[in-house]
Amino acid sequence: MRRVVVVTGPAGSGAYEAVSEAAAGSGGRIKVLRAFDTMREVALEEHGLEISEQNVLNLLRERLMSIRAEAFRRIAERVESDPGVYLIRTPATFFWGGTVITGLDYSVAEALRPDAFVVVVDDVMSVRERLASDPEWSRERFTLRDLAMWRAQETALVKQLAGQLKAEFYVLARNHPPRVLRALALEPWRKKAYLSFPITHVPPEEEGRFDEERAEFVDELDSLGVVVFDPKTMTEGAILSALEAARMRGVSDPSEPVEVAVEVGGEVRRFEYPYSELEAVAPLVEGQIVERDFDMIESADMVVVYNPLGVGSPGVACEMLYGHRVLGKRVYLIWGGRGMPSPFYTYFADARFSSKGEFLEYMRESLGPGAG
Repeated sequence: MRRVVVVTGPAGSGAYEAVSEAAAGSGGRIKVLRAFDTMREVALEEHGLEISEQNVLNLLRERLMSIRAEAFRRIAERVESDPGVYLIRTPATFFWGGTVITGLDYSVAEALRPDAFVVVVDDVMSVRERLASDPEWSRERFTLRDLAMWRAQETALVKQLAGQLKAEFYVLARNHPPRVLRALALEPWRKKAYLSFPITHVPPEEEGRFDEERAEFVDELDSLGVVVFDPKTMTEGAILSALEAARMRGVSDPSEPVEVAVEVGGEVRRFEYPYSELEAVAPLVEGQIVERDFDMIESADMVVVYNPLGVGSPGVACEMLYGHRVLGKRVYLIWGGRGMPSPFYTYFADARFSSKGEFLEYMRESLGPGAG
């Protein structure tokens, strides 16, 4: 089996860690290549240069592009001479010294004959924290807005390349479990579902239980062989909540610190930023939440709406409409508890279920003997 998956994502997104974790559980079936490692070999052998992650982006642009081109030629040659399943890690763009440097373009990508592109992304809070502790990037002073803009540019470029090369395209949050990237590499035929569910309007007293049940549902779908894209793996919507809470308290001083708290894997992490910085990044975060979720819906075979609480959610309604009417995807609605769903839910659903158990049984029958 020959399959090449190019894994991009801005520096600090945790993409290489995601690649390593996916490969670690593959029993040796996934081969990992990091573009920089080959670039270092080329620089030494052909230019007599000892480059590191700390100085490579300081090279003259022409020399850097020459090294990069030769490195990808060697990577392509290796893939062709030793076929298998490859995860190739390379950022598509760099923001360095106030300028944009391209790490991946059409000519380079075409030589790899990629089957798929994956953009690994993470919350801007976590990305900034990683970059601040990375010797390569610690001297750069990124704002949250800088990082959000970098992520948007990276995603747009890679999506364009995937379209030009007729390759699969995925946006994958760093907090997805390794099994998701592993499945995209090894088992591209598996059905893929985007999980849609209410977030903002879940009653506070039910949030904990709902999150646990939702996570259990994701595991149950995975056990049936369904790859699940879960939007809750990104948490930077907390920026919008923190900003709104600050406004409600009457905060107006641009320099006043505002706390942003997020929970990941049962751990609460707290960040603090000036009010003005949150105000500057909020419009980008708001728009990218929608665009990212729509990208995941485009990559999925179906939209599964998990709403056992029966609460209204404008976001869920939009995702159902986008999947059903715009993309022609199958949309399944799991609704329980509190009366009839709005016609704006049922109209855009191909089938409705009263419980997750009923839906899982339906999926077992639909997927056939191999499911579960």
